[in-house]
Amino acid sequence: MSTPKAWPDLADKAALREWMVARRDDGVRPPARTMAELRARQLQKISRTLRDGVDPEPSEQPRRPILQFALDGESVPGHKVEAGVLGTWLEALQTAVHSVAYALDEMRPTHQAGPVPKGIQAATKLLAGPVFASSYGMVLEGSATPGQRELPGTGNDQLLDRAINRILDVADEADSASGAEEAVLDAALPLGRRAISHLAELSEILASTGTNVTFTWQSEATERRVSRLTTSSADHCRKALRSAQVEDSTDRLTGTVVGGSKIRGVIELETSGRVVLIRTQKDAVTQLLATYAERQVSADVHVLTARSPGGREHHSYTLLNLDLNEPESER
Repeated sequence: MSTPKAWPDLADKAALREWMVARRDDGVRPPARTMAELRARQLQKISRTLRDGVDPEPSEQPRRPILQFALDGESVPGHKVEAGVLGTWLEALQTAVHSVAYALDEMRPTHQAGPVPKGIQAATKLLAGPVFASSYGMVLEGSATPGQRELPGTGNDQLLDRAINRILDVADEADSASGAEEAVLDAALPLGRRAISHLAELSEILASTGTNVTFTWQSEATERRVSRLTTSSADHCRKALRSAQVEDSTDRLTGTVVGGSKIRGVIELETSGRVVLIRTQKDAVTQLLATYAERQVSADVHVLTARSPGGREHHSYTLLNLDLNEPESER
């Protein structure tokens, strides 16, 4: 029998087994019983060696947000998806995420045209990961936040989370039992022309190829959310966004500030017997309410109007300027 430090005769299974037992890691953890366990431990050893023997604490590793999607339908026969459909779908999904994130970015100048800034593209970039058991499933990972991890609800992590959740909101509205196309317009209109166009392209791919998709989203801010967009609901979404006539204009509204929400980033203006929700930066809502609540004001707003094929008009208002509209004696 060979000594523990000498190589055993590889043809002698008993000697090889005894040699391996003698070289166990002080019995702290049980020996590997399968080839998979052995391979995993070998990879861990190599990883420790490359890091000079220092294992980072798990708490130091930012948790990446995860978007799983599972495709099924006509374009996914036998757990395989057509390469053209998958490539086009992934590109359209990433483009939609970028444009929706830019529309939701609090620091974005109002109605700024031009490409999505590189900083927002980097913050909302999705990385292709492994596939999983489904008709065809893939994992997409968001970029880990560099440096100290931010609290849920703030920073780049939250921007990606808000963008994904808004896309899933539109998907859920497209699956409404009645009035799906009108509901889609209500959900998408505040995002502006660019995002509407990109969401339409995303829906077009599913509707035109007979493909369904199930999303599962997990992040620091969203524990777990599942949404499904079928070929039929994608067709509702495509029709609503493609056929709507979208127009930009500016207007001046006169009325009374009756409320607002910092969470939603809106102030409420009562004018001509109705209450209009006017979007503004979330950080500005508290000060605006402190200054103008229950007072007569004039609000200069940007108006985005979408007319659906059914004749209904959808309006989205964004605040440009707000001034008091009261006699000097009442101020």
